[in-house]
Amino acid sequence: MKTTIYKFSKILLVIALFSFGCSEDFLEYEQRGVQTVDSFYQTDDQVFEALMAVFDEWQNGMGFNYVYLHNALSDESYAGGGARGDNGGILEEINEYRFTATTSAIRGYYSWMYNCINRANLVIDYTDPNTDNKTMFVAMAKALRGYAYFYLSNLWGEVPLVLHELNPDEYNQPRTPMAEINAQIEQDFSEAISVLPLRSGMPAKYRQLLSKGSVEAMLGKHYLFQNKFAEAASAFQSIIDSGEYDLYPEYSKVLRKESEHGVESVFELNFSSTLSYASIFGPESGIGGWVVMNGPRPEYLPAMTFFMLDMFPFSWGFINPHKAMYDAYKEAGDHVRLASSIMGPNELAAMGSTPYLTPAGFVPYGSDGYLDLKYLGYMSEGGGADPWTQFSNVGTNVRMIRYADVLLMAAEAYNRSGNDDKAKTYLNQVRARVSLGPVSSSGTQLFQDIKTERKLELSFEMVRYMDLQRWGDAYEALKDQGKKVPNGAGGFYEPQGAGYDKGKNELLPIPEYEMTVNTAMEGQQNPGYN
Repeated sequence: MKTTIYKFSKILLVIALFSFGCSEDFLEYEQRGVQTVDSFYQTDDQVFEALMAVFDEWQNGMGFNYVYLHNALSDESYAGGGARGDNGGILEEINEYRFTATTSAIRGYYSWMYNCINRANLVIDYTDPNTDNKTMFVAMAKALRGYAYFYLSNLWGEVPLVLHELNPDEYNQPRTPMAEINAQIEQDFSEAISVLPLRSGMPAKYRQLLSKGSVEAMLGKHYLFQNKFAEAASAFQSIIDSGEYDLYPEYSKVLRKESEHGVESVFELNFSSTLSYASIFGPESGIGGWVVMNGPRPEYLPAMTFFMLDMFPFSWGFINPHKAMYDAYKEAGDHVRLASSIMGPNELAAMGSTPYLTPAGFVPYGSDGYLDLKYLGYMSEGGGADPWTQFSNVGTNVRMIRYADVLLMAAEAYNRSGNDDKAKTYLNQVRARVSLGPVSSSGTQLFQDIKTERKLELSFEMVRYMDLQRWGDAYEALKDQGKKVPNGAGGFYEPQGAGYDKGKNELLPIPEYEMTVNTAMEGQQNPGYN
């Protein structure tokens, strides 16, 4: 009996399966737990989450991509470490201008920018701006996309302009003419400016993201890099006239935690010190994951010196200031900014420390014996119950544009468009904060004074390299870069092929990988890298 019932049940099951197998309704059902682009981007909260993914990608690339590439390419720093090759040789290639189209850091930065663009495109493509918040979020995405293209076009020249999510048959994209890229950057910024309120008018929940002034600064910077000085001056003047920003009273605190989103902050990227990372390599944990590489190596200083500097004695010494930077502060009589930017033998001796030297009495590899004090792993700005956790969770925000930069860019724009009185007004505001007397020069000499002021005000803040390039000063400043590197034993390495090459290093090479996978770019490498 049981056998008969069992056989009959099997027959019914087979019939049922065949019956359901003929029904499309049975096969086509909504997959649970999966969010599609068609069902997402519907509410304010969903679009905000997507916008946070754009900011997250910007944040994620701050370390090796942004900080190291810009600092290593400038005339401010050596690429150091424990010995030659300690940083994998990558920073050395960049710092010594021996990089090629296969250098991984070049590819990493390029890919990072397009990741930022892709995430911004998703917000722009799929959001119906039918609420005030959604309209504001799309505007921010456009600004972040425009800023990514600002970096791409100034570092690599003509690049593919991608404004929408691409289908697989669209992946091969040729380089876009520069005029078209510049027009799109201007359009993205202008459309964002027309929507975003002033910082004081932003909803409190979103005030730490982007406001009208943030994007006006991006637009003014874009105009300045195109030598559109009158347009740049107008954009910067709008920021100044808004009354939303000012110089933070203490220069020593402009990059520190206590001044985050303060009067000087125009655009900064947020990091957290409360996620309790046990590793220095958690990107969301703040700058601790990469400033560990910047700080002085512990074997060359007493442990007590690190704690007096509010630092944990665990750093790798990958970025070290040139003595020439220290000397520039001394020559200008700029003691206030020197004290917050570079520490040398005299300053170490004044705090009772020994000089930054090897046990044999030589400067360490890739160092003149000076320490960079900006964007370090200051333990008081980390979160955790013990020094290691504090150091791993330094949550200091990265200032992308601050008001002093805006004033100096405004001064330059006015000087180069023939209004020296305005130029001196804004230049001297920056100087007054650090107790330096007013500049009274004009014309070409005033332009040189503005250049010097930018060098001293913004040292190690990832702006120097691009300034040198846009001014046409890069060759003279960098032609001998990396040709003599302290070897840690009293002598020098003299790498073959080091130094900036005119006609080549005005642009970075398009990564070889990108040239390979994007067949539309075949034969379109930048000059000198074939």
